[in-house]
Amino acid sequence: MSAQIAQLTSALAESERRRVAEQQSMSATVQQIKEQVLNLARRPTTSVAPKDTNDDSEEEEDFVDCTP
Repeated sequence: MSAQIAQLTSALAESERRRVAEQQSMSATVQQIKEQVLNLARRPTTSVAPKDTNDDSEEEEDFVDCTP
């Protein structure tokens, strides 16, 4: 009986150790995500994207029709 108690106590201690380690890992991950979000929020944003000035006529010159 005492061997079973010792085994269960050991298993409980190991389970608690894993839970604490997982909680610490999750806390570190949450902190990293918070920092990344804050860094994104601090970045300046552009209000208007630059207009594409590519002419379709240039593209047409690059292609040659095949003749049979």
